[in-house]
Amino acid sequence: MELDIERFEGLKALLNDVSTKTREELEARILEFACITQVAKDVSSTLKLEECLKILADRIADLLSVERISLMLLDPGTRELVIKMSKGLDESIAKQTRIKLGEGVAGWIAKEGKPLLLTDIDKDHRFMKKDSGYKTNSLLSVPLKVKDKVIGVINVNNKVKEGVFKEDDLNVLMAISELAAIAIENARLHEEVKALDNMKSNFISNVSHELRSPLTSIKESVSLLLDEVSGSLNADQKKYLEIAKRNIERLSRLIDDLLDLAKIESGKTDMRRLFINIVTIAEDAVSSFEVLAGNKNITLGIRVNPPVIKVWADPDKLTQALSNLIDNAIKYSPKDSSVMVEVIDKRGVVEVSVSDNGIGISEENINRLFDKFNRLEDAIQNRVKGTGLGLAITKELIQLHGGEISVESKPEEGSRFCFTLPKDLRKR
Repeated sequence: MELDIERFEGLKALLNDVSTKTREELEARILEFACITQVAKDVSSTLKLEECLKILADRIADLLSVERISLMLLDPGTRELVIKMSKGLDESIAKQTRIKLGEGVAGWIAKEGKPLLLTDIDKDHRFMKKDSGYKTNSLLSVPLKVKDKVIGVINVNNKVKEGVFKEDDLNVLMAISELAAIAIENARLHEEVKALDNMKSNFISNVSHELRSPLTSIKESVSLLLDEVSGSLNADQKKYLEIAKRNIERLSRLIDDLLDLAKIESGKTDMRRLFINIVTIAEDAVSSFEVLAGNKNITLGIRVNPPVIKVWADPDKLTQALSNLIDNAIKYSPKDSSVMVEVIDKRGVVEVSVSDNGIGISEENINRLFDKFNRLEDAIQNRVKGTGLGLAITKELIQLHGGEISVESKPEEGSRFCFTLPKDLRKR
């Protein structure tokens, strides 16, 4: 195990003033401390629970020279200890083992929150042998605790030299458990949050799919009525059907946004890697909004430098991201103003920006601008329609390309949204 011992050189300097025996003991303690610190560093290097536990088991085996280790975590639902990682233990036993609080040595450790060193497991009434893999009768068992709350237990057995565990071994294992418990809890919480996010994304995706079919049918029926296929309509009837059609279209956009976001967050979005001219993508996006801009007498322009900027990217996702920004800029800009799109080659990256003369964003609101379902007060007051998902989706799409997005804005002066992309998506 590679150690980072430079920080302990100052302590070693003190050893010159003590006896040989004391110096050897201190050197051993310093090395021991270095090893424990390194174990904690290694275990904290990942947020994947299984990987975290495997690293811990491997490091304990190396440090204490043991062949058998079981790392047990407390199931919050059943309040039982379950083996999540083991070394030298039969796999079928590891999968089947579930220990209640107070049951056996591990159950006693979890209930009492105290460490235990056994020199002869045959003489302890709490110990229950479930297999014949024990080479020695000495056992170490310590709790994994976070803020005095037991989250699991570490069991260690079978010293390589078939000796008996000593107090020093127990102290080392206790020190490791105190440092490792926090890393394990963080990894577990991270995975729980990730699982909840996946459940949420799947729920949103399923509900959105279920809503899409009947909504499409309603939309077609309203369109047929407006086309007077089934008979003529009076002015009021047309007015109410037009209102229904606009709200159906708004709901359709919300469903599309929810599906896009669910795909991105669940990692199910396919990324194409095509060698494209991003200037063409920008020009096409600008052209598609000319009518919308014209309705508000907004001058929509584009500046590029140079006229051809080749990048490896997904053209559809870039179009969607840029379209979201242009659409927002037009929505939030007053009549007779301007919106400018710029595409600039900056060596290893390309910079794309959309600037407007709109209502702007206050400094305190910029930090939550890319939050999902976020509708700023300015947007609500100005009656700008939206789902609050467009910018969140745009940010996700840019990050899928390995890029970054930022915004500069002042109230009543306008905003400038800018994203940068690496030119070669194949390196992602």
